[in-house]
Parts: sequence; C-alpha cells; structure tokens
Amino acid sequence: MYLFPMSAKTLWSIVQIDRRQEDKDVGYQRALSESRVKKIAKFLDAGNAIPGAILISFDKAKESRGGAGIIIKNEPDAGWVIDGQHRLAGAHKAAKDVEIPVVALLGLNLTQQIDFFVTINREQKGVPASLYYDLLKHLPRTKTEAEAVQERAADLANTMKKDPDSPFHQRIVVTTSPKQGCLSLTNAVRKLSPLLKRDGRLAQFNDEVRAAILNNLYRALEQSFSREYGRPDSVFFRTIGFGALMNALPVIVDTTIRLAGKMDFRVAAMKDTLRLLGTFDFNGWREMGTGTAAEKQASDDVRERLAEEADAVAKTRIEY
Repeated sequence: MYLFPMSAKTLWSIVQIDRRQEDKDVGYQRALSESRVKKIAKFLDAGNAIPGAILISFDKAKESRGGAGIIIKNEPDAGWVIDGQHRLAGAHKAAKDVEIPVVALLGLNLTQQIDFFVTINREQKGVPASLYYDLLKHLPRTKTEAEAVQERAADLANTMKKDPDSPFHQRIVVTTSPKQGCLSLTNAVRKLSPLLKRDGRLAQFNDEVRAAILNNLYRALEQSFSREYGRPDSVFFRTIGFGALMNALPVIVDTTIRLAGKMDFRVAAMKDTLRLLGTFDFNGWREMGTGTAAEKQASDDVRERLAEEADAVAKTRIEY
C-alpha cells in the first residue's frame, strides 16, 4: 500500500470509475450523482480542500527498485477507483487542478477489489446528524440561511438540555441514540427549525422567550396530563409526540395569547390552553406509527380541538 499526492486531473485520466462500462463517460453518468460532483467542484474552486484519500487499485503499476515508490503506466485503464469516486470526479470537474491524497493498492484480483469496496461501503459510519447540528456554530465559513436556522434550533435545544430547571434537562442527546424518554438533537432541530425561520411562529421572540414557551408548555403538560407525562415512555418525549406538539405550537401560542388577552406564556396560561383539550387521548398517538404524515395527523387533532374550543370560549365571552 502506498500513499502519495497526485494531480486530480492526471489521476482521472488513468483510472476507471466503473469496470462494468468500457466507456468511462457512460459509466460515470450511471455511477455518479451529477449534482454531488458539481457541489464538490464548486467547493474546491472556492479554495477549500478535501483531505480524504482516494483509494485506487492499480493493475498497471509496479514497485520501483527497492520498493521506495511505484511506477504507474500512463494508460486510461491503469487502475480502478475503489473509494472516493465522487471526490475524484468533483476534483476533475473543478476549474483548477488540485492535488489529492491517493492510497494505492497493487496487484489485487477482482475478488479482493470487490471485498475492499463492499467492506468500506458497508462498515463505515457517517457522522451522527445530531453531532453535525451541535458543531454547526463552530464552522468558520459563512453559513447558508438553512444552516443558520439549524444553528439557532440547536442552540435552543442545547440551552434547554443544560438547564437543570427545564423539562428537557439531559433529555436531548447528541452523540448516541436516544433512550426511552429522550429526544435526539436531530429530531429537535428538525421540528424547531420551521418555527425559527423568518416566517416561523417563534421568529419574533428572543431565545429566552422561546425557551420559556417550550419549557412552560411541557410543564403544563406535566400538570394537565400527568399520567401520560409520567410514563417512562411518555409520548411527549417520543418522535411522534414531540413532532406533533411542535407542529401544533403556532396554534398553541396563538390560543394562549387569545385566552390571556396578552403575551403570557407562564405555566398557568399554558394550562388554560391545554384545558381546552379536555380528556384528549394522547396515548392514541402511539398507534399512529412514525413519520411526517403521522406527526401531521396527530397535530391536526390538537389544532382542530383547540380552534373549536377557543372559538366557543370567545363566543361565550361575547355573549356574556
């Protein structure tokens, strides 16, 4: 095995992407994601670097005398890309030529090449999405609008996670899969981000008020629906429960303001809103399955009940 830097455009000219295709361009179109290749090329042309090595199996190469290096034939089928084909294709497509690290293996037969390919692509693990969100604030580059919103969502979730007085204290996890009664940071960011966008319902509030709204909603749930809240597998801390509540949050916020007649998100005000739900069967959410559709169905039940009951209360007040 040899490790060395090499011009991406030179390497591209002497390797194959897919052995099943005699014409590399045809194989390239079928094997690669064009959009991903373009993103990598744009990333490199912006002056960035990709340190990950490209793994190549060279058929037409031999060790130099003494084994200090290798001699590769300058032919279009000298080797086959085992891993890193998108990085190599993106570097090739970039306007400027960049040097990339190459790990070269010599003399592998087809079975060994396939074994490397399968092992790498089956066993390697990606960075958990929760860890990615947790690290967003440390990125030195300018963030996209979506990344900026995700960063705000991650900050909000981490603030509640670290607050000993928050219902979410130590119940939002980053580097591991969430155990019973916990949420992943990925799920928290997924559901909080729409609320924090420019037109999101929480966009008008500062971080302190946002945390208060979420914390007090869950405190109110604990007091109003104590049986469900107190279960070890409380649906409020499951993906569908948290997702449905965040979907319904705009209506919960608006109803709370409507009933209080002002911006009041204290626990008592939140309880007044939840009281409109009566004996709502949150346990039924467990039977709805998972996914976006299930979250929407669950939240629709809450939104509709709140809207109907809030209208009834408003009508009673007017008549009175």
